[in-house]
Amino acid sequence: MLRSQVPESQNQIDERTQLVLQGIIDSYIETTEPVGSRTLSKQLATPISPATIRNIMSDLAELGFLTQTHTSAGRIPTGKAFRYYVDSLAVADSLTEELQSSIQKLSAKGVSQVEELLSNTTKILANLTQFACLVTAPKTAVSRLQRIEFIKVSTSKILVILVSKSGVVRNKLIEMAEEISQDFLNSISAFLNEQFQNRSFQEIRDQILESMVEDKERYDRLLAQAVRLGKKAFEVSDPPKLYMDGHLNLLMSKAFGDHNDLRGLMSTFERKGQIMEVLDSTMQADGVRIYIGVENTHEGLRDCTLVTANYRNENNILGTLGVIGPIHMDYQRIIPVVDYTSKILSQAITRHSYD
Repeated sequence: MLRSQVPESQNQIDERTQLVLQGIIDSYIETTEPVGSRTLSKQLATPISPATIRNIMSDLAELGFLTQTHTSAGRIPTGKAFRYYVDSLAVADSLTEELQSSIQKLSAKGVSQVEELLSNTTKILANLTQFACLVTAPKTAVSRLQRIEFIKVSTSKILVILVSKSGVVRNKLIEMAEEISQDFLNSISAFLNEQFQNRSFQEIRDQILESMVEDKERYDRLLAQAVRLGKKAFEVSDPPKLYMDGHLNLLMSKAFGDHNDLRGLMSTFERKGQIMEVLDSTMQADGVRIYIGVENTHEGLRDCTLVTANYRNENNILGTLGVIGPIHMDYQRIIPVVDYTSKILSQAITRHSYD
């Protein structure tokens, strides 16, 4: 779980203040209504008078943990309060057998392609969380080669067909300065398939550039063309696909009463390139990462929380899955769902030898 550097003033919060803060946040998560001192006094397991709670609320407001719409209203926890809650107070719920069973359907037999697996992941997560869910496909660089084919389209243009072990097919058109016969292209395909099957695209490109071939005499002309074609064929700059589901769930949420905020959020979902940048920035982190409110680098997500986790195989981190919901989401429930889903997805990909 992402833990930020807690300021010294926050470390000085005593146990009773923590109890009040947790009570306010728990109540707000459940009702989305401002929390008053009298109401909270009745809800707390430990007896604390309304007057004492009001004093504690005043202290928490000075620390930036609480706000209120007007002086006579109850208090609302801020993004800063939710950060402290996630880092110091919240305890993740244990997943029920029913939830685990739902998530384990990801690894069910019959899912033959990684696209289907990732699409199923977004649907299951969206259904379990009732929020927007995102999953990035494995990056081209870490995809492993099943086979490559070159097809002559014209005297100077060649269609490259790359098939990864996950079944993902990538086509690209490349240009060559000299004409090459289809028979010779077939020889290059056979040569590259023999040399590099099951290797990652990045590894293949690196090795091609180094011309790492044992029998240079035999493959002299073939090697020269293989290097030229391979260098172009295995360029890995194209962005991975983004799978998304459940963003319409947020339209039903009481969290976004401000329609301008909701329009901004929906506009963000339409800009998939920007969402990809946000998810890519989390790929090097281990475990579950949580970005609350203004911690999100993308302006369109400043009124939301993003919860992410990576999925991987035995060799590499392949991609990221994420849930976007309101800042007052039920963290104790959402965090273990995201964590468990990432682990089941990783197991399914490893077991089926995807990429």
